[in-house]
Amino acid sequence: MYYCSVNGQKSQLISVKDRGLAYGDGIFTTAKISHGKVLLFDEHFARLKEGCLKLGLLLPDFANLAHEVSEQAEAYDIAVLKIMITSGEGGRGYSRQGIEKANTIIQISPFPEHYGTWQSKGIRLGISQQLLGINPLLAGIKHLNRLEQVMIRQELDRQVWDDMAVANVYGHIVETCCANIFWLSNGQLYTPDLTDSGVAGIMRAQVLDSMPMIQKVKATIDELDAAESIFICNSLMGLVPVRQYKDRELKIKPVLEIQAILKETLA
Repeated sequence: MYYCSVNGQKSQLISVKDRGLAYGDGIFTTAKISHGKVLLFDEHFARLKEGCLKLGLLLPDFANLAHEVSEQAEAYDIAVLKIMITSGEGGRGYSRQGIEKANTIIQISPFPEHYGTWQSKGIRLGISQQLLGINPLLAGIKHLNRLEQVMIRQELDRQVWDDMAVANVYGHIVETCCANIFWLSNGQLYTPDLTDSGVAGIMRAQVLDSMPMIQKVKATIDELDAAESIFICNSLMGLVPVRQYKDRELKIKPVLEIQAILKETLA
């Protein structure tokens, strides 16, 4: 790790009473630092604020947080920024009563070198045997309670795939272990409707804004079997084509064309 701070002070320590540790009571965002700047800075901070409001978290000093992030990012040509906001320190039990302030944690880490290869060459995508739960209350929010993703990643670590598509208990495709997913079928682009499950990623929003013809659907995961092209995306990896889905080779040229459309966003 290049840098870590807690509430604006350089540190890697946090209280055992922090509710992020106890309950996953908080939110986070992960962004790419490129040439000393945080890409999609405003969008990441807007999502943090929205997440705080949805979960009823006390708002941290976003002006100071933004200043610290911008100042620290200047030192890195390429890196990963992670910001966590927890509900703060509390006693035993679920109640937030008596909490006076949120805790903010900033981490800057090395950038995964393999993402460049993934963007140009594509990945192998399998299917997770695990299913996501249904929770409209938390759907879309990038909250700290990510046990489902930990279990899916544990499964992925035992497989030959680079990533895995994941469905919810209704059988509807939602996302992958670490990214949002899109697919092309009969000339139409689709992405999952995330009203029941999943994380509404920053890069997903950029793709949807740039290509309004994309349909958000509740589709069974079996529909990927007929896809001509598939890509996954998040704020770090950008758009990554799927060159192989299960045992079938896919076209990556359409995805490379979409990459070109979004080149400025993905720089």
